[in-house]
Amino acid sequence: MFEDDVNSGELLNLQALAENRQSFARGALFDRVSGLLFESEGELSGEVRTLIDQILTGLINHVEADVRKKVSVRLSTLKSAPHDLTKLLANDEIEIAKPVLHHSPVLTDQDLIEVIETKTVDHREAIAKRSNVSPDVCAALASAKEPKVVHTMLANMGAAIPREVFGDLVALSEAVESVQIPLVARKDLPKDLAHRMFWFATAAMRRTILERFAVDPKELDAVLAEMLAEHDEEQAKKPRRGKTGHWTMGEVNALIAKAKAGEISGFIMTLAELVGVEMAVAAKIVADTGGEPLAIACRALGADRSQFTTLFLQLDYKRFGKARPASHLEHASKIYDLMPSEKAMAQVAVWNAQGVRAAA
Repeated sequence: MFEDDVNSGELLNLQALAENRQSFARGALFDRVSGLLFESEGELSGEVRTLIDQILTGLINHVEADVRKKVSVRLSTLKSAPHDLTKLLANDEIEIAKPVLHHSPVLTDQDLIEVIETKTVDHREAIAKRSNVSPDVCAALASAKEPKVVHTMLANMGAAIPREVFGDLVALSEAVESVQIPLVARKDLPKDLAHRMFWFATAAMRRTILERFAVDPKELDAVLAEMLAEHDEEQAKKPRRGKTGHWTMGEVNALIAKAKAGEISGFIMTLAELVGVEMAVAAKIVADTGGEPLAIACRALGADRSQFTTLFLQLDYKRFGKARPASHLEHASKIYDLMPSEKAMAQVAVWNAQGVRAAA
């Protein structure tokens, strides 16, 4: 009965008001039509819904901001909300757009991406707070590299962030340190990408990465396969260089002797052979002044704690001409103690694969 009433006399009244250009008439029309929409959800025919969408869309920019905001709030959770009107509200000023950007189920990914590309950082932040954010929308949000938006998206566990976007955010975190904390808080951050951050992270962040994203030897092949491009997967599955853990005390002592003698190039070559990495990766381990990579490499090659301490102090002296405060050694030693030998070997393998991929 209600639908029949609207389809007859009510439509005539709506059309008459629509043709009146006076602001009072427009206001009356908007109030009446929006009232029909909100009071009669599920009872209106497709014809009436189309007419309502057309009328409200034509009038929305002629009503006051507080009225538009009220409509935005009412429409934000309606599954049958008029699409064109909702899209207009999503592109309005932020206080009006925010409710539909946060919640509206009728906005498509393309609608959201258009808002991301044309509106303000506050609009993008509002989209990043939606309960579900698709991979395509995540990619659009990340593309502007705005820390405020990135932080919000990373904090949203409903954001389905694809691997490629995580890679972009890891690269961004090198220049924008504040991105690192929310990044490593994501349980879905791929482990190899977390370990890419390791090289430029602070000492505290390095430890967090090692604790949260430790690579178990059983999952190493899967991690390597995910890291490398499809044409490199066979390379990833080949036996890794080195002696895979069977080092003699003499070999480790020979490594120490090269460090004491200041034969850094020979030290790097021997380290590369013992832990099974490319020369460039071994050089990176040796050059790192934090000492954590050396601690992990020593764990991987089977050096005991005293041997690691000797290597750390010898390389420190070669770099700086003197020993640094004991706190540096203490921190690196904690990393040595943290990493079991098997996980240290897996960690070194990940670094090597990253180096191989970077050189490809």
